[in-house]
Amino acid sequence: MVDERDEATETELELAEVIGRTLLRDPDHPAWSDARFLEWLAADAREERRHRRRRLARASGDALIARAHARRLRVGQAGNPPLVREASPTALTPRPVPVVELGIAAGVGRELWDEPAEAWVELPNDVPSGEYVALRIVGDSMAPLMHTGDTVLVRRGGDVKRDTVIVARHPDDGYVCKRVSRVRRTSIELASLAPGRPAIAIPRDVRLVVGTVILVWCTHRS
Repeated sequence: MVDERDEATETELELAEVIGRTLLRDPDHPAWSDARFLEWLAADAREERRHRRRRLARASGDALIARAHARRLRVGQAGNPPLVREASPTALTPRPVPVVELGIAAGVGRELWDEPAEAWVELPNDVPSGEYVALRIVGDSMAPLMHTGDTVLVRRGGDVKRDTVIVARHPDDGYVCKRVSRVRRTSIELASLAPGRPAIAIPRDVRLVVGTVILVWCTHRS
C-alpha cells in the first residue's frame, strides 16, 4: 500500500519545482520580497532534504538485504551492466549468450531458447564453460535481489538444489524465476523473496526446469 503522506510529499515537491523554475526566470518577482513565501520555501527545502535522506536510507537497506540474499542463494552480483549487442553475434564476439525476455508468451511446446533473440550478451571471463541463456526479469517478486528490467545469467540444466534460484516453466503461470524452498520426491516448491507472495509448486520434471541463476546484472544498484 502506498503511504498517502509520501504521495502528498511528492506532489508538494513537484509543485515547488514548478514554482521555483518560474521564479528563477524572474528575479524581480514580488514573491522574493514576501517573508511568508520565503519561510515556506525554506521549510519545503528542509522537507525535501529529509525525504531524500529517507530514500537513500531505504536504498542502502535494500542493497544490504540483496547482498545477503545473493550470498545465501549463491547468485553473483555484477558491478557493471551487461555488455549487450543488438546485432547477431559474429566470430569476433567471444562466448555470446542470447538475451530473452522472461515474460514472453512462449507457445505450447516451445522453449525460451526457441524464441528469436534480438540481443546478445557477452559471457563474463570468470564464468566456466557451459550452456547459458540470459533472461530479462519481469516483475518484482524477487526484490530486492532482482527487479523488472534486470538481466540474469542462467546455467541451463535440470539439476535443482534447495536455496538456489531457478527459472522454470509453471503449468499455469508460464516461466517463473524463484527461490527453491523445498525439493520433494514428486514436486519442487518455489518461493519469492518479496513478502506477501504465495509459494508455488511445479512437478519435479527436468523438462520444466530451464536452469539455475548464477549471476544478476541489477539496474537498480547504481
